[in-house]
Amino acid sequence: MNHALDPGEEKEPIDTIVTLPTGMTAAAIASASREVAMSFVTDSKHWGKAELGMWLTGNYGQVIRHAWKETGSNTWQVPLLRDIDARLIDRIMHSARAEIFHTLELVAKDGSATFVIRALIAGTVIRCEDCLGEPAWAPTGEAARLADRVLSLFAVDYLARPGDYETELFVCATCESVVFDGATRRRGPCTHGLQHSVLAARPRSTLPYPPLGA
Repeated sequence: MNHALDPGEEKEPIDTIVTLPTGMTAAAIASASREVAMSFVTDSKHWGKAELGMWLTGNYGQVIRHAWKETGSNTWQVPLLRDIDARLIDRIMHSARAEIFHTLELVAKDGSATFVIRALIAGTVIRCEDCLGEPAWAPTGEAARLADRVLSLFAVDYLARPGDYETELFVCATCESVVFDGATRRRGPCTHGLQHSVLAARPRSTLPYPPLGA
C-alpha cells in the first residue's frame, strides 16, 4: 500500500525561529545585552577566575538563555575555570579586553561594523522574534573565545540601534573606558578620567551570582 501523503496532508514545516519570552521585546534584549557587555568592559580589569565565573554564570548566562541551543539538560554549561591556571586567565582577560577595546574604537572612529558580520557568520548572534512577533536579535552563547562572547552582546545591541554607535559611542583605550554619551563623543579626545563620572551611576551590581566551576 502506498502510504505517501496526499497534498492536503503535508506536514507543517518545523518552526526553527527562536521566540523571546513574554515581556522580552527586541529593545529589551538589546538593552540587556549592552548592559552585560558594559559590565565586562567597565569592571573586568582586575577580575580573576571567581569574578569571571560569576559573570559567565550570572549576567551573561541570563542574557543568552533565550537563544541557547537545547541540550539534554536544557542548561547552558559555563566553561570550567577551576583547573585553569590563574596566569592563563590573566592572559585571556588581557587579550580579550584589548581586542574588545580595539574593535569598539574602530566602530567609534569610522563606523566599522565588521564585528557584527563576523558574529552573524559565526552564529554567536541569531535572528529571532520578540514577544510581540517583531524581528529581534539575540546572543546564542556559541562563542568559544571570551572576546567573541562580549562582542556578540555588542553586536545584538548594534543591530537594534546602530545610530547609538554612530553618534554616541566613545572609547578611550588609555582610560580603558567605553561610554554611550553624545556630549562626551563631541568633546573629542579623552581627558583621561573626567568622563568616568558618566560610568559612576551603574544600575546594579554586576556580579550577583556565586561562581560555578570557578
